[in-house]
Amino acid sequence: MFKFNIEKQSKKSKARTGTIITPHGRINTPAFIPVATLGVVKGGLDSNDLNQANVQCQITNTFHFIDLDRTKEVKKAGGLHKFFNFNKPIFTDSGGFQVFSLGKGAELGLGKIGSIFPDKKIFKHTGIKLVKKICERGVLFRSPRDGREIYLTPESSYQAQKDLGADFIYLLDVCGSPLDSKTITQREVELSHEWFKRFIAKSDNKQKIFGIIQGGLFKDLREQSTRFVNDLPVFGIAIGGALGKSKTEMYKTISLINKHVDWQRPHHLLGIGDLEVMENIIKLGIDLFDCALPTRIARHGIALTSKGYLNLKKSVLKDKFKPIERGCQCFACQNYSQAQINFLFKAREQLAGRLTTIHNLFFLEEQLKKIREKINSNTF
Repeated sequence: MFKFNIEKQSKKSKARTGTIITPHGRINTPAFIPVATLGVVKGGLDSNDLNQANVQCQITNTFHFIDLDRTKEVKKAGGLHKFFNFNKPIFTDSGGFQVFSLGKGAELGLGKIGSIFPDKKIFKHTGIKLVKKICERGVLFRSPRDGREIYLTPESSYQAQKDLGADFIYLLDVCGSPLDSKTITQREVELSHEWFKRFIAKSDNKQKIFGIIQGGLFKDLREQSTRFVNDLPVFGIAIGGALGKSKTEMYKTISLINKHVDWQRPHHLLGIGDLEVMENIIKLGIDLFDCALPTRIARHGIALTSKGYLNLKKSVLKDKFKPIERGCQCFACQNYSQAQINFLFKAREQLAGRLTTIHNLFFLEEQLKKIREKINSNTF
């Protein structure tokens, strides 16, 4: 029921096209995975909106379902697909990112974007550190919702993901910081590898697992982790953790991993995927990437266009009676003008964010369709 087929390898780069076959349909790669943290894409989108935006799949976060104490109820409903009426492939993150975002990320003031590139100021996150302890057993959190203690272990992460019923699940790891020392990074890599073995020992193999390469900014640790994950009985390989303090460093890290990674399995770059990096990471052989940025900026009035980012809140657009992107076939562009959406943002109507989110997702899918065509014709 699950299979990854490599269809075309570019002669100009490491880019490739392929298909991932699942019980809930196929994913044409390279593919963007929209973030649906609590099972739905923020912005008020339902499954019909996602279908109209040509979304192929989505990724949901396990930790927040554990925090809400709802994994058992989702299981009773038949899993995430039935619970949220989404009949396409679903991925679930293990909770490993929260080890960072509720720990060092909160402590150091680094958010989802800054967690990879600390110098990037947009949506910088500050908060209270909610990770109380990381040890051999797992991670002890204080709930961001009610303050109770939550112990996340490889076994509990697996069980929660099994209950949620996603097609693809991820091993629990320690997501490191770009500011970590080599000593700390090595200790966290070794801990992650031990957790990987415990997680896999619990698995019944009904869901397909992605292993995660850690190692931060350190060449030998990335090589060590890559070889370790290569040897695991996992369906896919993800690149996680600290990727550098700049995009250039990120590309170097991916290139280093490329020297050792198993190319017969799909490659997922975790938490990265905006217009500025999309083409470059695909040329480096990334098959899957997820990021909250395209939908997050949509809720703040920023639309993706062929000319870059367009701020729909700017008053200069109040009499621009043309679509966000000329020729775009998305629901928003076919039914609303920039002026109308500008007014909706000005009036603080929720429809504004919903329309912009639909556009951004559709736009990304169209861009990826063009990239796949270029790869297949050896022009990418």
